[in-house]
Amino acid sequence: MAYDCYCAICGVGFCGMLIETPSETAAERRRRWIEKRSQALQAGQSIDQVPQEGEEPVRSYDPKIVGWENVAWLYKAYCLGFNPQAASGKGKTFVSGPGYYADVGEIAIKSGTDAVPGQDRNVYTCYGSGTDDTPGPVIPFHGCCFEILTRVLTGSTDSSAIDTKILYNVMTELSNESSSALRLNYGDDIRRAQGRYWECIPGAEARSHDQYCATHPTETSGLDDFLKTNLATDGKFKKSFSQFDLKGRSPASPFGKLPLELVYQICSYLPGDSLKALTQASLSIQVVTQDNWFWKRFIQWDMPWFWEFYTSQNPRDLPADVNYKRLYLWLDKMTAARYGMDDLGLIGVANRRRIWGVCEELASQYHKAVAAA
Repeated sequence: MAYDCYCAICGVGFCGMLIETPSETAAERRRRWIEKRSQALQAGQSIDQVPQEGEEPVRSYDPKIVGWENVAWLYKAYCLGFNPQAASGKGKTFVSGPGYYADVGEIAIKSGTDAVPGQDRNVYTCYGSGTDDTPGPVIPFHGCCFEILTRVLTGSTDSSAIDTKILYNVMTELSNESSSALRLNYGDDIRRAQGRYWECIPGAEARSHDQYCATHPTETSGLDDFLKTNLATDGKFKKSFSQFDLKGRSPASPFGKLPLELVYQICSYLPGDSLKALTQASLSIQVVTQDNWFWKRFIQWDMPWFWEFYTSQNPRDLPADVNYKRLYLWLDKMTAARYGMDDLGLIGVANRRRIWGVCEELASQYHKAVAAA
């Protein structure tokens, strides 16, 4: 019986990406479909609760957002596996690919150094125990997703720094009951789309954080121009950094007694929402975080997934009058979960942010296993 398996890292499939044929009629039908579901979400309802009222379901992606050139990356499958026949003294785990998903839970990879002798193609079983003909389990993923995982695990793009044996053991232990993905928080829409076959959910092509996305997360052509245009023309990024008015109040909290560098270091470990809560609770933190330099650094601390913003670990050249707090708040909003998102300049980064969160789940267990080894 045929069924789909999904990328262990991003949760999206390796096939079945349906793109609607462009037409005004289809575009209007899609617009109404997404509008109803957006209103339901705003009202605190589930998309599944929206009555269809005789309308034909939309089960394809928006051709204005997703083209075949955008989803080609999803069809290239790689895998992390274990080869018991590997030569003595050589690592038995391997990263192999590219290949393709071959249905019934199998992935076909062109033979390489991990090949079974006499075969020009290896077929592996994804997630579950295999057979002599299709050994397993292997952990399937997209190449760019593994690049993101490498950055999360090592702080670099050097995959040789990963202990693949430990990573393989961690990931195989997380396999779900249906042997189709890992038990990770890919997001509500990912869970909804991961049926027997991948379901294309309109309006979710570009959702992030707790939603899936079919947009390439690392090839973000046009992003530089998008940022430069917005930063150069949008007045909200050029407003002067306002001075904080204490109104006669005197900050009195433990943070006010600490060296400024230490306070900055403490803040660097906080996610944006937690920092916002702390600034509301502590007048000292409010004063400290009025500095434009702080927010310039906080973008780097809190958004490691937005590596285009930096060149050689330093923020890229931006206009001197950029208000970095406003820039941070804008980036945080524009790359966060939003049904029907169509901001073409940032949807790839939004998907990367979502995948980065999944990788952090894996990283937590990986580093614990490394420490215990």
